[in-house]
Formats: sequence, structure tokens, C-alpha cells
Amino acid sequence: MSVPTTSADMTWSGAAAPVIVDAAGESSAARPPSRAYEEVLRKWADVLGTKHVLHDPTTLDRYSRSTLPTSTRPRAVLRPASTQQVRELVVIANTHRVPLYPISRGKNWGYGDACAVTDGQVIVDLSRMNRIVEVNPTLAYAVIEPGVTQQQLYDYLREHDYPLWLDATGAGPDSSIVGNTLERGFGHTPYGNRFQHMAGMEVVLADGTVLNTGFGSYENAQAARVFPAGIGPWLDGLFTQSNLGIVTQMGVWLLPAPPVCQAFAFKVRHERDIEAVVEALRPLRLMDVVRSAVHIANDLRVISARRRYPWELTGGATPLPDDVRRRLQKEAGIGAWNAMGGLYGTRETVAAARKVVRRSLRHLAHVHFFGERKMEFGLRAANLLSRIGLARHFLETIESANSIFQLLRGIPSSEPLKGISWRTKASADGTAADPSDCGVLWLSPVLPMTGSATREILDLVEPIFREFQFEPLITLASVTARALVCVLSVCYDKEDRRDAAQATACYESLFEAVMNHGYVPYRSGIQSMRKLSRRSSVFWDVTRQIKLALDAQQTLAPGRYQPDEEPLL
Repeated sequence: MSVPTTSADMTWSGAAAPVIVDAAGESSAARPPSRAYEEVLRKWADVLGTKHVLHDPTTLDRYSRSTLPTSTRPRAVLRPASTQQVRELVVIANTHRVPLYPISRGKNWGYGDACAVTDGQVIVDLSRMNRIVEVNPTLAYAVIEPGVTQQQLYDYLREHDYPLWLDATGAGPDSSIVGNTLERGFGHTPYGNRFQHMAGMEVVLADGTVLNTGFGSYENAQAARVFPAGIGPWLDGLFTQSNLGIVTQMGVWLLPAPPVCQAFAFKVRHERDIEAVVEALRPLRLMDVVRSAVHIANDLRVISARRRYPWELTGGATPLPDDVRRRLQKEAGIGAWNAMGGLYGTRETVAAARKVVRRSLRHLAHVHFFGERKMEFGLRAANLLSRIGLARHFLETIESANSIFQLLRGIPSSEPLKGISWRTKASADGTAADPSDCGVLWLSPVLPMTGSATREILDLVEPIFREFQFEPLITLASVTARALVCVLSVCYDKEDRRDAAQATACYESLFEAVMNHGYVPYRSGIQSMRKLSRRSSVFWDVTRQIKLALDAQQTLAPGRYQPDEEPLL
């Protein structure tokens, strides 16, 4: 693994990273602790216990690990177990002007992992706050803390035999539901637009005040988890992609398990067919025939999820030569673009939807439909054939489809994360023990769900990938009925310094290109947050004013989604 760098070594959009200084005017995470800071550590230890106030080099190394080419190093790590402990540690930090950076579980792969925006901040790791406070099976919602993982909530629902599904993302079973929702992440089920399917937050502000949003601000409010807006200004959005408070509890809606869930999948042969695919899918989403997100992956993205870069076939050359790409595409039995979505409802409604989908796509591709039984049969058959040396690639195709099918049914899976080790040479088979051992930068611009917009952005980004010798690993996801998120994966080998430098240059070139053409990312990595204000000064001026009203000393996550923020410490 690469050694984490300090802010002095990092490139941040051509500008120096802001330096965090303490009350004594000292800087750098590596300096010896001052007496004042040692007093702060003692106060935190009185609240949390000494074993949950960590500042040893091994711990700081662990929290500095990132999939990004460069990372930041914290000054310490705090691990509270309750909202009250969060309140107390925030008051101490605010009093002594020490910056805190809250994380839910630190699984923000491709965007910064557990790292703060700058060196020297104190990480507040909320993973010990992992209570499932309530599950209401009648109204189909759960109230959870930020440490609750996808796997934990899934297991809880199964153990209690609740006929409810969570929305599952491809971030892995150990990722935080709250953390992903606060980043306005998306999953695969009809509740895939996660922020639109939450109701009510508990938030600790910089002065230690606890705010309950929506109807939750009223004692004993009966509809706090079923009517998100409440009364008065809707504040919930202020605490997503921001540094205005620490969310310690959230209500999330669960999908009532449908009588029938069927996946549909199809592929198109030619790269140019993507425009027709988008035009055919949009009406299906707008009419709610297809209620799930539809994921459309190019051949390289599918290949990267099933195997590592074929160095032996390319003689070490990058990017992947066209002839090798065609060979791998043929072996995998995939198309230039490969789409998959879900149908939910009764047997009758799913049958009707299946007819509409087939009719809408018949001029493009043959559509395959399958449910749980058909998938299980296909897996058994493919495994049996592969054991006798047949249909190995068919097994890989079935397993790849099954990983998405599980997500469509609200079942967490680690399979989608395998693609980030595409260029990793960590071991003989190229796999890595932990995602943070791999190299990936994700850039996710949003575009209107039209064929012309899709063609424009592909023509824009694909030459940049080639210029910097990376494969254009691209997925398009219809997160809403009117918009696509274009997930661009820059995968590289972290152990190769040249590759890492090229990855940084590729990402920055992609970022500038999509922003210049009006395709703004739906979220930002820590390495590009300082770039966000260039074309939207009024918006960021307003958020700055809100920040100063709620956190005048900038105690909470300085620089996080505050592009021009200069620490006042």
C-alpha cells in the first residue's frame, strides 16, 4: 500500500490545501501534541473512555488509507457510542477550537474513504452507534443509527420475519445506510433514490444542541417517520453533503416485499446503440412500468467486475487494446452495452409489465426475464457444467447477473466492489484484501435521460480516458425517471506511482470537461470539493452564511462541501 501523504505533498486543483491549525497557531498532523491539546484528549477520554480516544500511529495509518492516489492523515480518532457522547465531545471540540470530521463507517470508496478533506482533523467514527432503534412492519420503516450496516439491517429483517426489503447499494454489506443516504447515494430497488425515502433526522449541531427535523421537532409527534417535510422549512437537506451537523439517527423507508420480483436483462451489440437504449428506457421509467433503477454497463465495466486486467495478453501495455477487448467481450458473452432492471408487483402486474418491456425493446435486443427460481436453476446448471470443464464463461455471466439480481431484491452484496481491483497487482490473481488497497477514483456526473445527452457525454469522456491510458469503465444508472448518473471509474494500480499520477491527471481532466459542459457530479470526492464553487458562487455564498450561523468556529469538517472555506481556527 502507498504511504499516505500530507497536505504539503498533495495537489488540490492546482491550489494548496488549507492547513488546519490549532489555537496555538501550530499546524501539521505530525507535530508533538501541545499541553492544551493533551488536555482536550483527557477530556474526551473522560467522556468516551481511553480506549475510544485513539491517536497511536497504527490507528492513524489505518484511517489514512484510501482508494485515492493521495490521502489525508487525522490527528486522532474518537469513537462515541451514543448521541449524548457525541454532544459532549462536540462541546469540548468547539470550546477548544479543534476540528472534527464525522464518518459513519468510513466506507466512502472512490470519494475519500474515511479521510477528512484536509490533514489534522479529528475523525469522529460513528460505527459503534449501530442500534436499530425501531422497525415498524405496518408502516414499513426503520429508525437506525449511522453505524448500522446494510448487512445488519438485512439480517435483522430476516431474523424477525418482517416482509420488508431495504434498498441495497453496491457499496458492500459493511457500508453504512445513513452515511450513503447523507451522500445522496442510490441503490437498485424502487427506493433507490435513498434521500427521497427517508423521514426525520436527529442531528447534533456544533454547539451541542440536538435538532430533530420534520415533525420530530414536536414531542410525541405521530407522523414523524411517515411524512418527511413536517411543518415549516424542510431542513433535512441541509445535513446531506454538508458539514452543518452530525446525524446520529435517521428514519428510512423499507420496501414491502412484493409478491413477485423479476429481473430483466438485455445487451446490444454496437456501442452506438446506447442512444436508442436510453430513448427506449425513458418512457418505461416515466410511466412507472419499470420502478427500479436500470443499470447500463459498458463491456469494460462488466469485464472488470469478473476478472483483473489481462497483463499477460497485452504484454503489460495499457490501455486495453481493441482486439483484446473484443476477445474478452466475446468470451464473456456480453454486448457493447448491458442493461438490467427489475419488475415488482403481483403476478398479474409483473406479467403485464413484462409484455410492455419486451414490446418496447424488441427493435433493439432480445430481453431475458428471470426470477429467483430461474436464477437458482441457472447457477446450479452452470456450476455443474464448469466442474467438468464446460461453460466456464457462462458461469461467470450467471454469477455477474446474480450479483445485480440480489441488489434488486434488497440483498447486500460485495460482488460489485470487485471491479475496483481491475488494475491491482496486489497478489498473483490480482485480488486485494480490502477495497482501500485498490486504486479507484469515481466521478459521477448527472445528465438528462436522453440519447443525445448520453452520446455527448460519452464522446466527451472516452477520448480523455484514452489520452491518459485508462479504460473507460462506464455505468449509466437511471436513478430517477428523468436523469441518468454516469459513473466513471478511473481504476489504477496504487503501487505504481506513474499509474497513480496518471490517474490523478485523468480524473482532473474528466472533472473539468464534464463541468465545462454542464454535467455536474451528484457528489464529490474530497480531492475535488475545492473546485465546486467556480461556476456557482451565489449558491456557495449562501451555504457559507448558513455554515457561519450554525458553526461560526468551523468545528465540524472544515472544507467539506464548503469550497472556499478557510478555517477560522
